[in-house]
Amino acid sequence: MNGSDSNPVRTFKSLDSTVPRYESFLTVDEHRERNQALARTHDHVAYEELGESKGGETIWTVTIGTGGRSALLFGAPHPNEPIGSMTIDFLIHELATNDELRASLDYKFVCMPIADIDGVRLNEGWFDGPFTLSNYIQNFYRPPPDEQVEATFPVEYENYSFDEPISATRVLADLIEAHQPDFIYSFHNLEFGGCYYYLTEPLEPLHDVLSSLPEEYGVPLHHGEPEWFENEAFDDAIYRLRTFEDQYEMAHEDDNVEPEEVLLGGNAYDYASRFDDDVVEFIVELPYFYDPQIQDQTELNRTREEVIREGVESRRRFLEEMRNVVESVGEYLPDTPMAREAMGVVAHFEDEGESKVEWAESIPETDEPATVAQYVDERFLRQCHLLRYAGMLLRSIDHTAMSVDEETHEQLMEAKAVLEDILHARTGEIRERLDYETIPIWKLVAIQARAGLVCLDYRQSASDE
Repeated sequence: MNGSDSNPVRTFKSLDSTVPRYESFLTVDEHRERNQALARTHDHVAYEELGESKGGETIWTVTIGTGGRSALLFGAPHPNEPIGSMTIDFLIHELATNDELRASLDYKFVCMPIADIDGVRLNEGWFDGPFTLSNYIQNFYRPPPDEQVEATFPVEYENYSFDEPISATRVLADLIEAHQPDFIYSFHNLEFGGCYYYLTEPLEPLHDVLSSLPEEYGVPLHHGEPEWFENEAFDDAIYRLRTFEDQYEMAHEDDNVEPEEVLLGGNAYDYASRFDDDVVEFIVELPYFYDPQIQDQTELNRTREEVIREGVESRRRFLEEMRNVVESVGEYLPDTPMAREAMGVVAHFEDEGESKVEWAESIPETDEPATVAQYVDERFLRQCHLLRYAGMLLRSIDHTAMSVDEETHEQLMEAKAVLEDILHARTGEIRERLDYETIPIWKLVAIQARAGLVCLDYRQSASDE
C-alpha cells in the first residue's frame, strides 16, 4: 500500500530479527541500569535525571538523534501496562546502534521509559511470571485517576482550569514545552482481547498497514465492543483519541453529574497542542492474553443490546458482591492510593454500566445481531477488567491485617475469604469459557515498535512533499 504513488509506506519488517526474545518484563531498576549503560557506551545517547516521583524515585529520560523534528515517547503512564516500556527499551537500543535507521528518521527522540515509577514498582510481582490471569490479578496495581499521568496535564478550557499535575506529568509537560513535539507516542495496553489503535486524527494512508500489522504475529484485531461505548471509529479497530474538550462537553451534557466533580486534567495531546496545532498523539493497545473468539464475527441470534444488557448485569452482580466486602472492612483500610482506588471503582463502574445500557437503548446499531466477538468481550473480557480491582482490594486487606488487633484481623480475614471465593468463581468461569493463551513479549514489542515507526516515517515523508 502506498501513501502516494511515489512514496511507499515503510513497514520496518526487518526489525523483527533484532527484537530480543524477552522472557519477562524488565523492572524499574533493570530499565534504569540498561539506559545508563547505553548512554555510557554511545556519545549520541543522553541519559538525564529530571526530578522525583511522589515516592522519591528518580524520573529519567533518554534522548537520541538530532533531527529537525521531535518525537516524545513515554511508557507505563498506567503502571500495569509495561509493554510500552519494553518497546522503548528496544527502540532506544536499536536507534543507538542502527546508524542507518537513525539517519533515515529526521527526529530527536525524547524517551521516558517509565512514567509512573511508583506504580510500576507495585506491579513487579507479576513481571517474571507465571503469565496467568490469576497471577496478574493478584499482583495488579493502578492508581486513582487523580494520580494518573495522562489525566493530570494542566488544562484551561472555557471556565475550567486544572493545574495539579503529578510529578511525572510535570516533567512531561516541561519536555513538551521545551521540545514542542511533532509526534507523541503514549504506550498503553490491555490485559485481554485484541489489538486496536487511538489517533488524534485519521492517517488514512496508514490504516490498512496498521490493521494488517498485528496479524503478522498471530495477534488479532479487536472486534469486540469499543473500550468506551461512545468512541468514534476512524476505521476498523482505529479510534479517535478523546481530548479534554470531549470530556468537558460530555460532562456538561450529563444532568446527573457536576462537571467539576468528574473532570481532572488533560492528556499529553491537550498540552502539546498549546505549542503545535499539528501534533499527533498515537496509542497502540495490545493484550497480554487473547482467545481466538475475539476476532470471530459470526452473528448470533441475539442483538447487541441484549448482549450488552447481559454483560452489564453480570458485572452489576459482581460489583454488588465487591461492595459488600468494601462495606465490611472499608473503615479499617488505610488512605492509600491502592485502597482508595479499589474501593472507589465500585460506584464508578455501576454508573458506567447504567450509562452503557441507556446508550444501547438509544441507538439503532444495537438492534443488529451481536457477533461472537462482541459477546465474548462484553460478557467475559470486561469482567477481567473488574477482577483486577478485586485483586487490589485483596492486597489492601492483607497489608492492613499485618498491623491490627486480633478482633479486626479476624474480620479482615473473613472478608478476604469471601473475596477470594468470588475471585475464584469468576476466574474459573473465564477459564471454562475461554481457551486463552499468553502472547510472547517480543511480538507485542515488535508490533508497537513498527506501528510507531510507520507513523513517524509517514509524517516525515508527508511534510517533506
